[in-house]
Amino acid sequence: MGEQKSFDYRGCLVTIALVAINCIIYIYCTYAGDVVYNIGCMDAERVLLDGEYYRFFTCMFMHGGIDHIVSNMIFLAALGEMLERVIGHVRFAVLYLLSGVGGSFFSIAHVVLSGSYHTAIGASGAVFGLIGAMVILVVIHNGHYEGISIKRMLFAIAYMVYDGMRSENVDNAAHIGGLIFGVLIMAVMYVIETHKPRKRDD
Repeated sequence: MGEQKSFDYRGCLVTIALVAINCIIYIYCTYAGDVVYNIGCMDAERVLLDGEYYRFFTCMFMHGGIDHIVSNMIFLAALGEMLERVIGHVRFAVLYLLSGVGGSFFSIAHVVLSGSYHTAIGASGAVFGLIGAMVILVVIHNGHYEGISIKRMLFAIAYMVYDGMRSENVDNAAHIGGLIFGVLIMAVMYVIETHKPRKRDD
């Protein structure tokens, strides 16, 4: 029997902080009512006509119900714990936030192109960004990482996108946008890391 690795919270401080922030904001919004949601949700009309660009960030920390936040936080905790230890605190925070922004951008683009107006909230775009980053992590480890295979990853992604397409009140454009941004950001980070000049010993 091999030794079981003990959990070290110091390796995933950003993940813990993000989960805590999401939960605190959810509790606050639950008691404050629709006023806070109206101010912070992703609203294409408010962004494009009134220049309320802060919504790109605020919307990813809001959730519409207990099932919504629980499912997102489970994915965030599980994926964040793995990714943050590999790429570090700062890069993980950048990955998460930019993926969320990417999801919001795709959400607005879908509203404009489809003409179907809706508002959106949730960390799903950022979480899908973590899923996209995991794809790159698995690929660079020859198709397997921490018991995860590329086939399982692709099947899970295909199922989640399909499930989002057939479900009502799901912003699938944000999911796809977050996924694409996550893949691209993680790929760029990997290229930068592998092309860093190595220090030579004197």
